[in-house]
Amino acid sequence: MRKNLELRSKCRLLSKNENSKGITLIALIITIIVLLILAGVTINLTIGENGIFKTAQDAGKNYTQAQKDELVGLAGFENTINNVIGNLGNNEELTTPELPENALKRIAKPGDYVKYDTGLESVGENGIVTFRVLYNDDTYGLQIISDKNVEQLTLGTAGTNNLSAFQASMNDYNNLVATLNQKAEYYATSSQYAFDGRCVGSVPTIGTDGKFNAKNTEVKGTYRIPDSWTLPSGWSSRDTGCQKWTDENYATDQTAMEAANIWTTGENYWLPSRAVRSDPSDCNFYVRSVNTSGDFSHFNIFNLHSDGNAYSDITEYGLRPCISLKSDVKVIAGDGSSEATAYELGL
Repeated sequence: MRKNLELRSKCRLLSKNENSKGITLIALIITIIVLLILAGVTINLTIGENGIFKTAQDAGKNYTQAQKDELVGLAGFENTINNVIGNLGNNEELTTPELPENALKRIAKPGDYVKYDTGLESVGENGIVTFRVLYNDDTYGLQIISDKNVEQLTLGTAGTNNLSAFQASMNDYNNLVATLNQKAEYYATSSQYAFDGRCVGSVPTIGTDGKFNAKNTEVKGTYRIPDSWTLPSGWSSRDTGCQKWTDENYATDQTAMEAANIWTTGENYWLPSRAVRSDPSDCNFYVRSVNTSGDFSHFNIFNLHSDGNAYSDITEYGLRPCISLKSDVKVIAGDGSSEATAYELGL
C-alpha cells in the first residue's frame, strides 16, 4: 500500500515537470514568431515601397524639383519687374495709366487758355501767367506757350570796327539757342506742374521723361574771313570764331501756332534760330525773331565787309517760353475758351 502511494507520487511529480517544460517551449516559439513579425514590419517600414528609405528618397527628389520650380518662378518674377521698370511690358495699363475725367491732357485743345502757376511770385500775378495750349499728342506731349512775352531780352553789343564789341555780339550769336532755352527753363523749374521749359522755335520733341530731347542742339562750324578780304583793325586771325549756320527748327512750332492762331501777338519775340547771308563783299549774321505783324524779322547782330569794316548791333525783343506739363495735371476750374475762363490747374 505504501509502495503504491510512493509510486503515484513520483508519477505526479514527473507529469508536473514534463508540463512545465512544454509551456516554456511554446512561449519561446511564440516569442520567436512575434519577433519575426516585428522584424518583417520593421523591414517593410524601412525598405518597403512606402518605407522610410523610399520616402526619404522621394523627399529628396521633391526638394530638388521644388528648388528648380522656385528658380523658375523667381526668374519669371524678375522678368515681370524688369518689364514694369523698363516700360517693356505689353500691358497697356502699366504703360498708359487711365487719366481722370478732369485731366488737362484729356480735354485740352491747341489754342485753349491756361492759368499757369510758375511758382515765381515776381512773375505775372502772384506767379500766375496766361498760357495757351500748343501741343497735346504722343509726339510732343502736353505743351503750353505763354500768350505774351514774359520778359524782354537784349542781345548784341553796338560797335563799329570795335573788336571787343564784335566778340561780345559773336558770343551772343554762338550761344543763342542755349541762352534763350535756359531763360525759358526758369519758368518751369519752380512750377509743380512742369517737366521742362524751352524757348518757342527750338526743337519741340520730348522724351519718355517729359523733357525736351534736343532743345539745345547746335551745329558747329566757324566762319573764316576770305583771304582776299582786308582784316578789320586789330584782328590777327581770319578765323572769326562765328558759328556759320542756318537752321529752321522753328518751323514745327510755327505750323502749330498758326493753326491755333497764337503765332502773332502784336509783340516782337525771339526765336532761337540763326541765319547767315554771305556774298563776295560782305557777310551778315542774323538772329531770327517774329515781329508785331507775325512776320519773320532778321536782326543783323553783326556783319563783316571785304574792305575790313566790321559792325555789330544791339536790340531787345521778348521771350515766349514753352512748357512741358506733367500728364497728371488736372483742371479744377474754367473751360479754357478765353482768358477770363482759362483752365485753372491742380494736382
